[in-house]
Amino acid sequence: MAEARRGTGAPPVPRPSPPPALTAAPAAATAVALLCWLAVAVAGPSAAVPALGPGALPLDLGLRPSSALVTALLAVSVLAAGVAVLTGLAAAGRGWRPRGLLLLAAAGALVTALVPPLGSADHLSYAAYGRIAALGADPYTEPPDAFAGGADPVASAVRDPWRSTTSVYGPVATALHALTSLAGGESVRATVWCWQLVLLAAWAAAAAGLHAALRGQEALRARAHVLWTANPLLLTVGLGGAHADVLAGAAAVGVLLLAPRRPLAAGLVLSVAVGTKLPYGAVGAGLLVAWWAARRAGGPGAAGVGWLLRGAVGALLVLVPAHVWAGAHAYDQTGRASRYVSLATVWRPLVDAGLSRSVLAPGTLLVMALVVAAWWPLLVRRAAGTGPQDPDPLRRRAAAVTALLALGYLLAAPYELPWYDLLLWGPLALAGAVPGAAGRWLERVLVLRLTLLALAYVPGLVDGMSPAVEALTLGYRRGVGPWVAWAALLAVLALGAGARGVRARRGAAPVAGSGA
Repeated sequence: MAEARRGTGAPPVPRPSPPPALTAAPAAATAVALLCWLAVAVAGPSAAVPALGPGALPLDLGLRPSSALVTALLAVSVLAAGVAVLTGLAAAGRGWRPRGLLLLAAAGALVTALVPPLGSADHLSYAAYGRIAALGADPYTEPPDAFAGGADPVASAVRDPWRSTTSVYGPVATALHALTSLAGGESVRATVWCWQLVLLAAWAAAAAGLHAALRGQEALRARAHVLWTANPLLLTVGLGGAHADVLAGAAAVGVLLLAPRRPLAAGLVLSVAVGTKLPYGAVGAGLLVAWWAARRAGGPGAAGVGWLLRGAVGALLVLVPAHVWAGAHAYDQTGRASRYVSLATVWRPLVDAGLSRSVLAPGTLLVMALVVAAWWPLLVRRAAGTGPQDPDPLRRRAAAVTALLALGYLLAAPYELPWYDLLLWGPLALAGAVPGAAGRWLERVLVLRLTLLALAYVPGLVDGMSPAVEALTLGYRRGVGPWVAWAALLAVLALGAGARGVRARRGAAPVAGSGA
């Protein structure tokens, strides 16, 4: 396995191969993660899989496994997925190219669309909001349990605690929910399956875009596939749970891929990300910062104002009519939800100890600012200084800013669930690896954090658990989850501060063009 240095006349330079055990580990662990997850899904209704009613697809066997069995299988799945990502990153860093792993991931993604979603009942809420919108009512003012007197066959399938909650999703997501509802009709199962197909198409488009855009950058492409395309934590928790974050996360990847050369198309795709969930506006902020920094540096490849205007037009072409259709009240529930505090976050022990919820918003911004300050020189300035050999400096810098904003948000947010991490991993993959020990440890911390956070939300539903399983899973979520969040936050801050200290002691010169 040698690669020639083109145009130099020099003999091929051998690329050291990672040990066979290291290259086999990601595929083996991914296979275990997917098989355990899919076994729970196909078994049918349980403490992890809400019932979907009659219909053909997605397929389940109606076995109704015990909550203990599904919890054990899902725990194995999550832990194996974490191992897969850690070993995949290590192997990719030593020259491995995950071609076989991509085929396994593609097969796993396809099968997730043929079996019921699991880990939450969010997909039932999507179906309900789409049904309400498709029949001419307003999902932003009318909760599922009030629609049609609570007797609608789709809206009435929503599970606690969301039966009386109006939609928290953006108008683009709601429009897509309505389209899948029109396709599914009065069948909950068919409606959910149509939504799964939408998410599968979004994931496949992002994966294909990554593969094509990173041609010739084999190391970056391998890392991107390990972190996004073939990441079993995302394939199971995200795609296997049929979460809207898959759509928004895939759109964020698409924005970064399209922006350098097709700003109008990037703006259209940005509207899907932001119009699904507001935090995905981070990718728009990343592009603005990257554009401004490139203009300030005055490089020959800097995009002009016309590039920015074309991107804005693309976004507004969708967002303006979508918000006119949804109405000014579309984000009322989002505002109310900003005061929610989930169990496995840094804020939960403080709120339980009496901290006023009025502190949450400014506290979140403060923590985000600390994370950004700690990692800006390492993530953003490094991406800005990759040099003329980088074919897409705007993309890499925008991805770095987006990843850093996402990292700060996920570590600081009062309400955080495992599938929210889809905001982070695509941009982090496109930003490129931070060199040195700090970068390697940051990746490990983030993988461990997501693994342990996902473990806290096994099996996923608020009912259907035996007393012993409920005590175990909720005990872990309440008693361990917040400290995992605190450990991750402190580790990220310490790694950033330590790496900056090393740079200062070595007298590292500022990176050229790093005004961002």
